[in-house]
Amino acid sequence: MLNRTLGLALGVAMGLGALPAQAQEFTFRLAHYLPPMHNMAANVLPGWAERINEQSDGRIQIEIYPAGQLLQVDEIFDGVQAGVADIGWSMPGATPGRFPVMSVLELPFLFNEAENASQVLMEVYESGQMDAEFDGVKVLYLHTHAAGSLNTIPRVETLEDLQGLRMRFPSPAARMMLDQLGAQPVGVPAPQAYESLERGVLDGVAFPFDAMQGLRLGEQVNYHIDWPTYVLTFYLVMNENSFNALPEDLQQIIMDNSGMQEAIAVGRAWDESEISGRAYVQELGNEIYTLPEDEAERWVAAVMPGIDAFLEETEARGIPAREIYENAAARAQELAGE
Repeated sequence: MLNRTLGLALGVAMGLGALPAQAQEFTFRLAHYLPPMHNMAANVLPGWAERINEQSDGRIQIEIYPAGQLLQVDEIFDGVQAGVADIGWSMPGATPGRFPVMSVLELPFLFNEAENASQVLMEVYESGQMDAEFDGVKVLYLHTHAAGSLNTIPRVETLEDLQGLRMRFPSPAARMMLDQLGAQPVGVPAPQAYESLERGVLDGVAFPFDAMQGLRLGEQVNYHIDWPTYVLTFYLVMNENSFNALPEDLQQIIMDNSGMQEAIAVGRAWDESEISGRAYVQELGNEIYTLPEDEAERWVAAVMPGIDAFLEETEARGIPAREIYENAAARAQELAGE
């Protein structure tokens, strides 16, 4: 009986030993600053996290912390570096001066569509010209929104109408543009723009149509000048230790859902939300209009000296800013013609 019992125990032990070891699971925290109803927060980032979860057979879980719950917009990059969050999505415009090459690509008159702009942005990144800016993190992808325009409470038809209007700016490049146009640039985080308009702190905002719906700003403005000018750049980055802790197969899944093609797809999603944003403000009864050609030329002429000064200041930091700007403009025209 004793020999039979020992034999059974040995058999069970050998059987258990033959089973594969349980696959290690990883849970990552993703921080961003957008409210939950915005398309990026409601669809793009959750969809990305779900894809990775499915492709990893549940071994990678990504918990999303929206609306600054974990880190504020200007804390996200440092928070990812420090490991407070494993992954972060935010914008360079929240930390002026820290991303000089990214800032050059936010200057006016380069792009209209987010899809093409995101491709050019990634091409510049892949050339190595942004390595210093993203030192200490794993870049998953970079992208832009569609070209932003001016959205105002009072109707603006001429440069003179814009003088002194308090306009929210999202980046150093957009601030320069508004200043050159004679407006009064005001720094307000995107989630606070609605309240600032409602309280009369702002007369208008520089945003794409996407934000009119995603942040409900269309409820607080009346007029939209269809004059696409600047884009805002964004990054999705990961803590290097968190990425390196993954086995190679899971690292590959992360990278299969990152890089150039993911950036282009995200840019395309922003372009699509631009269409729905336009429809949204029209349903509200707001007016979308274009500037007469001669007036638009006045506005461009007013901004150009600011662009030149911005490029000169950036070149003083040892960055070939004018070359980057001119190459990006040529590449954008090339992509628009394809």
